Formats: sequence, structure tokens, C-alpha cells
Amino acid sequence: MRKDLLINTGLVTGSIIGFFLVAEFGLRITGLQTVKPNPPKIYQQSEISEISYELIPNLRSEPAYKATVSTDQRGLRLNSASPEPSGRKLVAVLGDSIAFGHGVENTETLAAQLSKHNINAHYLNAAVPGYQLGQQTATYRQKVEPLEPESVVLVFYWNDLNAGLPGILDSQGILRGHNWVPADRVCQPIETGVLGFIPGKCWLDTHSAFYKAFKKLMNLKASKANREEERATEEVEAISLLEHLEEYEQDLETLAQDLPDNRTFVIWPDNFLHTEERVKLTVIAERHGFIVIDLYELFSNQVETLSWDTVHPSPQAIEDAAKYILKTYYK
Repeated sequence: MRKDLLINTGLVTGSIIGFFLVAEFGLRITGLQTVKPNPPKIYQQSEISEISYELIPNLRSEPAYKATVSTDQRGLRLNSASPEPSGRKLVAVLGDSIAFGHGVENTETLAAQLSKHNINAHYLNAAVPGYQLGQQTATYRQKVEPLEPESVVLVFYWNDLNAGLPGILDSQGILRGHNWVPADRVCQPIETGVLGFIPGKCWLDTHSAFYKAFKKLMNLKASKANREEERATEEVEAISLLEHLEEYEQDLETLAQDLPDNRTFVIWPDNFLHTEERVKLTVIAERHGFIVIDLYELFSNQVETLSWDTVHPSPQAIEDAAKYILKTYYK
């Protein structure tokens, strides 16, 4: 009896170990999860300090954020893997990762969808992940304004209000906040729940692809749960964004001085309704000559996001937004 128990226990233990080994090597071989940092190879340091970092020029279908990225000679994202067509009026799209199209293909970005549904114009994607308004202003002056666009679409997202100084690109090619400093501790294991008691979790976080993939899954699940809870209650302890509006308006005024008269300000929703902030933000944008299109009127605070992300919009949400922007602008 004891012998059978030992055999069965050994078989179960061996099966579990075998499963983890297969999963570990499967993730490594397929590249679905790496152990060492593997940032997308789409960024470079900019020679212009106000820009800080930029997209590498002349990329062709470079893997990034579970999609591919192509750029032109100026380092602006293309709407496809091929050079852009000419002969249509030029509209520049400024913004951060939302407008850039984090996690979607070149043909699925907001600029690409606007170009697709408005055959009279070509929308130039001048957005870059992590860019705050100062970087967008410098990018417009250095890369876009010489092209003489007829109009500009500025895509606003709520973290623009407290973005602070430009982010930086570290030595590994990872985007960091402006106040980031290298830390001695490189592991960030799961510290809560039962998994927080696993011995050697710091070693696993720096050496196991399976552990890192599982951690991502757990973090995504927790993030989605928090998102739904916040939507239901709207009782969150956060620094009010209202206090940042004055500083944002100063930066917006600087940008507006360089823009053509035909300019559009698109408010992209996040998880909260921002009822009071949206009213004041609309007044600010209109004061500086923008036509304001509030996508809360389309989505409320329920924008469909990528399946593996709780912030960035899905291709369908982006297309719906593009159609709404064009419908509202030309009504």
C-alpha cells in the first residue's frame, strides 16, 4: 500500500515537473516570453533634447508590442508597411501611445483608419508612445511643420495632465520616466497571496519564463478587476487632475502658436468620466482655436481595449473612433 502511494506520488510529482519544464522551454523557444528584458527595437535617442527619444527611421515591419511597426525617413509611423501615397491633403495626428497605435498593426492605427475613411486626406501618424505635450510640440516643429500640413488632430489622454518632464530611453532601450534611476534590485516577484510565500521567487522572476508569463497573467487579471470596480464606484483616491490644467494650458498655447488654423482636439476616454475636468478642458482647447471632439459621447468610459491590455484600445474601438471623429467634424 505504501509502495503504491509512493509510486503514485512520484508519478504526480514527475508529471507536474514535466509540465512546468515543457511550458518553460516552450515559452522560451517560441519567444512568447523571455527571461531577460526584450524591449521593442523601435526607439533611439534623439539629437533634440526636447524630444528625448524617437522612433528609428526607415523601419519595415519591426516587431513591437505584439504587432509590427514601419516608419518613414523622418521616423514617423507609416499607415502600412509601404511608403505613403501622395496627392491628398495632409493632416498630422499628434499624441502618445493611444494615437500611435500601441499593440495594433500599421493599418489599424487611428491615422490609418482616418485615412481609410476619408479618401480626400492623408493622416500622418506623428504620435509616439510616452510622449507628453512638450515632446509633441518639438516633434511638430522639427518633423511635421516643414511638410506644411493643412490641419492637425491632437489626441488627448488623461495622463497628459501630469506627465511632467519627457521620459528617457535607458541603455537597454526601455522607456523610463524622467525621474527613473537604475535600481540594485531587478526582480519584482508576486508579493501578495499564496504566491508571495514561494521560496526563491526573486530568482524565479529573473530566471523563469513561465513565472514571468504567469505573473503577467495575474497582473492583467487584477488590473481588469480593479478597472471594473473603479467603473462601478468611481470612488478612487487619486490626485485631482484639475490642478494640472493651468500648466497644461500653457503648454497647449505654445503648441497652438505653430499649428495651422484648422485644428482638432480629441478627448480620448480612460476609466473615469472626468465630468468636471472635461468641461474645463474643452473650454481651454476651444480658447486656443481647437474644434473639440469628445469621445466620451461615443464610448462613455467603456472603451474596448486589447485583450492583453487594460489601457490601449482594440482595433475595432480605434475604427469606431475614427468614424465618429470624421462624422462629427464634417457634420
